[in-house]
Formats: sequence, C-alpha cells, structure tokens
Amino acid sequence: PVNTFMERYRKFPPGIHFNLQVLNDLLNSLLKHCLLKEVFQVMNLSIMVKMLPALKILLKIFEYVATMKLRSAVPAYIFCKLVEAGMVLDPEHFNYIIKLLYQVQASKQEITAVLEMKSRLRMRQFKKNWKCDLESALNEIQHCKEKGDWTKLGNVYINIKLGCEKFADFQRFCACIAETLTKDCKDERPGVPFREFAETVSKDPQNSEVDKTLLGRIGISAMYFYHKLLQWSKGRKVLDKLYELKIHFTSLKGRIGPEKLAPRCQVVNIAAEIFLKSGSLDGAIWVLRESEGVINTPLWPCDRLDVLNWHNLLCTTAHEIIAKSLYRQTFEVLQNLPGFQNSQDACIESNSLCMSSSVAEFMISKSIPIDFSFLRRLITSLGRSCLWLQARAHKSALSLGCYPPLEGNLYRKLLLIPSYLSEIEMLLAIEIFLVSNASSIQSPATSTQTLQIVLKRCEENKSQSKDDYQAAVERLIMAARISDTKLFIKHMTINVNKEQVYSMEHCSALKWLKENMKWAGKVWLFNNH
Repeated sequence: PVNTFMERYRKFPPGIHFNLQVLNDLLNSLLKHCLLKEVFQVMNLSIMVKMLPALKILLKIFEYVATMKLRSAVPAYIFCKLVEAGMVLDPEHFNYIIKLLYQVQASKQEITAVLEMKSRLRMRQFKKNWKCDLESALNEIQHCKEKGDWTKLGNVYINIKLGCEKFADFQRFCACIAETLTKDCKDERPGVPFREFAETVSKDPQNSEVDKTLLGRIGISAMYFYHKLLQWSKGRKVLDKLYELKIHFTSLKGRIGPEKLAPRCQVVNIAAEIFLKSGSLDGAIWVLRESEGVINTPLWPCDRLDVLNWHNLLCTTAHEIIAKSLYRQTFEVLQNLPGFQNSQDACIESNSLCMSSSVAEFMISKSIPIDFSFLRRLITSLGRSCLWLQARAHKSALSLGCYPPLEGNLYRKLLLIPSYLSEIEMLLAIEIFLVSNASSIQSPATSTQTLQIVLKRCEENKSQSKDDYQAAVERLIMAARISDTKLFIKHMTINVNKEQVYSMEHCSALKWLKENMKWAGKVWLFNNH
C-alpha cells in the first residue's frame, strides 16, 4: 500500500474523494510494524501535496523514537516542515516533544530547531489574534466615543499597544484615537476628552517616551481643533495637560490633518495665542521658552505668513508683559525677534534699568505699542540713577504722545509743565525749553526778556489735592537744582487758574547753554527727532 500511495500522489494531486483518515491509518499501521523509513517517506510526500496528518500521529512518532532510543532517527526536520505547512500545536505539545528530544539525547541543533519553530508558531498565532484584537479595539474606540468614556479609551490604548506587532496597524489605531479625541468630538460636551485620555495613559507603569510623543502629537491636533473653533478655554486645558505631563510638544507635529505638516513656528503661534486669548500670559511665555526661539530653519521651514504671525505674536506678548512691568521677561521675549540686538551700553548703576531701556528702545524702533506709564517710569528711574544719556535717548516719547506737545509754547519763552511730571521729566522739559530759545537767550538785545514756567494743574483730574500740587512745586524746584549746570527759578505770581508761575534767572540759563549747548542741541532740536 505504501508504494501505491506514493506512486498515486507523486503523479496526481489529492482529489475530492481523498480521505485524510486513510493517510492517518496508513501511518499508524507503518508505525506499528516499526517501518520508520516508510513513515518518513509518506510524511514527506504528504507535506509536498499539502495533506497534513493528525497531530497524534506526529506525537506517536516522537514517542516511538524516544522509546527505542533511535537518536539518529529524530524527525526534527519533518516536524519543522509540518509546522511550516500549517500544523498547529499548543504549547504543551511543544513542551512534550522537547521533553522526548532530551530523553533521546537529540542534538543541540535539533532541539534548537524545534524551539525556534515554537516561537514562530506563537508569533503566527499572535498575528491572527492581533487582527481580531485590532478590529475589536477599533469598535471599542467607537463605543468609548459614544459613551464619552475617555478614561476607558486610555485603557484600550494601554492594552492594545503591548500587543501590536505591525507599525502600520498601530499607526491606524492611533489615528483613529486622534480622530475620536478631536474632530469627532461633539462641541456641546463641556469636557476636554484629551485630558482624561492623557491622564489615564500617563499613569500606565510602562508609560514611555513613545507614549509621550504620541500624546504630544494628539495634543497638537486637539489644540488646532479648538483654535479653529475659537474655544480658547478648551485649547488652554489641552496645553495645561501637556505642561503637566512635561511633554515638549513644540518639537512635534500633529497626528492627523494639515497639522501633520505644520511648521514649528505655526504650532508655537497657535499655542501661544490660545494662552493669550485665555488670559494666561505665563503660559504664552512658557511656550516661547519651549520653542527656544527656533522658527525658520532647514529642519523647521515655514512660510512668510507664519514668520509674520510669529513676529506679531512676540510683539503682542511683549506689549502685555511690559504693561505688568515684567521687564526681564519682556526682554527675553523680544530677543526672539529678528534683528534684536542686546544693548551693551554701560549701565553701572542698574542692570535691570539697562535691560528695560534696551527693551523700550527696541519696541519704539519697531513701532511696537508701548505703555506710556512704563515709559515715563523708565525715564524717571534712569534720571534718578544718573543715567542721563539713556534717559534723554527716549526723546521719542514726545512724538509718540506720551507728553503734551511743547511746540506751541517753546518759542514764546513760556514753558507749561504738567504738575504730574516727575522732577526728571520736568528737567528734561526745561532742557528742551532752553535749547529751543537758545538764540533769543544768547542775544544781548533780549537779555531783559523773561523766561516763564507755569506749573499746570491736571486738567484730567479736577480733584487734585492741595498737597499733590505742593509736591509738584517741590519737584519743579528740585529739577532746577539737580541740573548740571544748576538753574535758578523764582516764584512770580499765581494766574487765574490758580497755577504757580515762575521765572528763570537769565544768567543761569545763559550759563547752562554755554556749558551744555553742544550736546543738548544734538539731542533736543526737533529736526533730530
């Protein structure tokens, strides 16, 4: 029967009338008659024609070889061929065969071959199971979305990531999660799904950098989603979670949609805008620090519009920061602007003043809106610190509208000084007044004309107290005293508006011009503004 079987199936493939039980009975019969050579011949042919015998036949062959101690007849090769052809064994079957191999003292090579086949079969089974698990997981994602159960979605991710072998499958799975956490979310739900999902994933003991990167990319997609809808508070919650989890998202791209190709400066622009719109100046500063000032580079290319938005973002942020007198932070932000140069002027008395002065100078040169109260405080502080060069450098404060216009009165030998000015500001106003009237003061024909100073009451504040105005009088007197060269003023009268009127001694004005006109003319003449 062996020859008949062999000749038949060497010439013709098995037909519809082939009975697998006949093959198993034939092998059983050969094994009972100890015809091991014929057993192997039939099994080799069965593998060729893809007719696999029963598993119990294979186990009986190994048992027979082990019992008879036929070391040279160990069927490891045939075993491997059967597994490759599709025979399925449970782990206990493998363990039993390996036990028999050790019993017959099979070679290390034969035992290794069986162990490798065990591993391959396990992976094959795993792939089959994974396909089922992936489809099940995708269905579970849909279920989580319908129920709004984002914590469960995080657990689904944790369970599935450990079983994923193919990167493409995992990418498909992650894309589905990203879609669910962003574009597929219902706007009317008050929560932010990303927060609950990220919180669950981050608590996984096996949480890795891969997970953090994925959370960062999904977070960017969620951020874009809320930015497009102008839902600033929800976008802020996404960013707060990224900050809490220490995820450096500014070096990542989105997981889905156009943001997959977004340049770095665009990601930073959107994140910082969300913080600013939601009232978090600290958050905007954090984002700018995270970006490290990197915008258009070969690694992170961006178009002109993104660069323009980046510039506007920095200016807006700087404007809000400086309004809170956070000069160091303003300086830090502005350093990211193209063309910014950190002033190295000598600032012996105060490094922070030097920094503030550089910030203000740069903002004005770039037409960035600047808070007038900050500029006035800066000029006063510079003067009080004897940093007169820097204080006078901010003469553009006049043309910006920080102070009332002086031109109308300058050449009429009448100086109107608002009483709210500091003594430094008053002195600078007097310097402008002297330079503007220099020709008249230095002319012998006009030496008898009087230079008048009126200390104006605050029109904007009708309820200015007597003490406040008296303090302004003292500041005016101080301004004349601290001048180099010293100026002398004396009280003349009180006008109809109950404002103090002073006259400046002609000799002291003449002496001041003689000693200071060379530099003062360059600084204060209006055609040099």
